[in-house]
Amino acid sequence: MFRAFVDEGGGPQTRGPQQPAASAATPGPRIGLIVGIVVAVAVLAGVVWLAVG
Repeated sequence: MFRAFVDEGGGPQTRGPQQPAASAATPGPRIGLIVGIVVAVAVLAGVVWLAVG
């Protein structure tokens, strides 16, 4: 079954080169990741501050 999938050529190999170009053109997900990390650090800092204080 896996061999038939590879022989067709319609697997992830054909989509591989297109994905980095699309992610490089749109910085949206990267900004969202950075904002998510900042929010997570702020929440952890708040929890530590409440636990210590």
